[in-house]
Amino acid sequence: MKSAVRRIIGAKEFTLFLVMAAAVVVFTAINRNFLSLDNIRNIFNSAFVVGTFAVGMSCLLISGELDLSSANTGMMAGVLISLLMNAGVPWVAALIIVLFFGAVTGLINAFFVNVLGFTAFISTLGVSTVYGGLALVFTNAQNVPIGNPAFWSLGSINVFEVFPLPFFIMIILLTAYGIILFATRFGRRLYMVGGNPNSSRLAGINPKKITTILFVNNGVIASLVGSLLAARMHMGSPLALSGSDLDAITAAVLGGVCFTGGSGNMFGVFLGIMLLTSFQNGLVVVGVDSYYRVVAKGVLLVAALALDFYRERARQKQLLSS
Repeated sequence: MKSAVRRIIGAKEFTLFLVMAAAVVVFTAINRNFLSLDNIRNIFNSAFVVGTFAVGMSCLLISGELDLSSANTGMMAGVLISLLMNAGVPWVAALIIVLFFGAVTGLINAFFVNVLGFTAFISTLGVSTVYGGLALVFTNAQNVPIGNPAFWSLGSINVFEVFPLPFFIMIILLTAYGIILFATRFGRRLYMVGGNPNSSRLAGINPKKITTILFVNNGVIASLVGSLLAARMHMGSPLALSGSDLDAITAAVLGGVCFTGGSGNMFGVFLGIMLLTSFQNGLVVVGVDSYYRVVAKGVLLVAALALDFYRERARQKQLLSS
């Protein structure tokens, strides 16, 4: 019993939970509205964007890759679905087209990385820049209103009167991908590819096939985020998701996903998501100036990367000693 308690207390997820609980106590003590139902919904709405991005991003990070085009892929998806519906395409068909666009984007990223041999950092940043420019061209740098109440409902329905539907979808995805990571052969292979690509090849695993699937998966998830955000905002915006992919990386690394691959789980990612979004929301609620909020987010990102560095070094030492 005592050993089980020690394992729980020593787990990084328990530490994250304590930090998040402390943040909630501090913000509530400063402003009681922090725990109001309306503000909790605001946190959930913010968490859905970062959190859904983090699902696909975490899988890529565990495999040893990353995708810096996620935010602009989602933003481009929101613009495209708005333009399609305004052209008379039914919202279901428009959503399918946009998800296919995300899959194609994933294939493009995988082609650059796995076929041409580019680093994921450079190639996905290039794709992101192209999409950012195209979105401004297609919209003339203006928001694209959506006049479809049926589509709006995807972003406005509250499940059990508390959870916004996009947040509920995020929870479903986190649960599903958590099961895939720990209860399937594909999940085990993913960890092997991220932990040691050379050994995984010797074991008969094709790392390029795994990462291609993950890039496609990430593109589809990014397009889903952009579509749901467009439904919530009732418009497609060429600037709405700026920086969200970095927030997703921050949340994933805070949650224990190793930036260089090989470790992490979706429960930790969920805690990282909630810590990041609660922290950002709390700064707003207590009246911290917007410029200082940007500084605080940067500090949190640096802290997450530093934590990941020391965590990975400790893991390597443990492997060497064993």
